Amino acid sequence: MLIYKFKTSFEDHDNFLREVELRADQTFEDFHQAILGNLCLDPGMLASFFICDHRFRKKEEIQLMDLNQGGAASDEEAADPEAGENKALLMHECVLKDFIDDPHQRMTYVYDNLNQWTFYIELLKIKPGRQGQTYPHFSKSLGPVPRELQATPKQIPGVETPMDFSFGEGEVPPEDLSDFDQIEGGEDYFGDERGEFGDDFPEEK
Repeated sequence: MLIYKFKTSFEDHDNFLREVELRADQTFEDFHQAILGNLCLDPGMLASFFICDHRFRKKEEIQLMDLNQGGAASDEEAADPEAGENKALLMHECVLKDFIDDPHQRMTYVYDNLNQWTFYIELLKIKPGRQGQTYPHFSKSLGPVPRELQATPKQIPGVETPMDFSFGEGEVPPEDLSDFDQIEGGEDYFGDERGEFGDDFPEEK
């Protein structure tokens, strides 16, 4: 059983590093799930791997899901089945060993299609697996989860983000409004000490 050991960095964060090991026969979806689990990222976000050259220039995209799934086939595809050969590559269908053709293979992992957070991945070594070890396995984790990723809102396709009715720091939540009767003049708005409101209102002039 061969193991691929990858080094993963994040954009311009020099203090962030993850080294992860996967079996050669595992899929890109296994890799994707490993990253999500290690960094506690939102599984509802879209993501893609890109097979790159040695300068991290993108060559092939491997998507989490087919965004054209369910669409009708074009007239060209219906007439010539070979015309559909350029269909999307999907993570759960793509095995790592089928896309590793360089001993220092480079890839990128783009998380959240809106913000395009980019991880840079490089194959460090190919080695035999250890008996009893489960994979994916993170052999090194340096640096905290980048703040940008922690602040990313959930954007599950087809589901609107609910409005946030939470109160910020220094604001008073509704249940604390009863304390206003302790403020000078508060009885003018919240009634007397018995909780009753006065009926005396100034007459209109």
